[in-house]
Amino acid sequence: MKKLRYRISVILAPFVAFLIRLIQKTIRWERRVDYELYKGKIIALLHGNAIGVAMLGIDRGIYALVSRFRDGDIAEKFLLSLGYKVVRGSSEEGKPQKGGRVGFLRLLKVLREGETVAITVDGPKGPYGKVKEGIIVLAQKSGVPIIPVYVAFDWCIKLRTWDRLIIPFPFSRAKVRIGNPIWVLKEDSVEAKREELEEVLFSLSLGKVSEKLLEPKES
Repeated sequence: MKKLRYRISVILAPFVAFLIRLIQKTIRWERRVDYELYKGKIIALLHGNAIGVAMLGIDRGIYALVSRFRDGDIAEKFLLSLGYKVVRGSSEEGKPQKGGRVGFLRLLKVLREGETVAITVDGPKGPYGKVKEGIIVLAQKSGVPIIPVYVAFDWCIKLRTWDRLIIPFPFSRAKVRIGNPIWVLKEDSVEAKREELEEVLFSLSLGKVSEKLLEPKES
């Protein structure tokens, strides 16, 4: 049964992506995001908010990190159908058993080429809202900032999954919340920056954020 469900999910992934495209066209965005401002940077998002953030980057060629395991096949089909590019593996450097080294180096390469990378910071399996340190090390070694992003919908369903996946309904009103760029210098504590990103994303998810955070400025 598991193999059958997996095969069906892979087949249906492009169809689901098509539905997301249709829903996206009906969303009433409070404001649009100019992704050119964030080109060459690292977009940080929560796993449960992936659909909302994905809607913002349709057909922009953004690189997304996807698990190298079987569940990543489904995500890859889905994201490619939305016009994303995919890197398989993990952002956790030095963990070859998780595809960490390969995934990390590939992400580093595309960032140095000026491309944009999107990472679900608490993926692929949680815990919910717990930022992994890989994204911090990636920002530190690449020299590019992390842009925390959260999309809130006034009409949606939140699944009872570990990531509290949010699925927006058609014609929902959406608000994009963007935090200030987080730069990670060589001398910075990875743990301190990890906690900072975790706190910012948590605040964005609750809407507890000052207005100055909504319009990031170039450093």
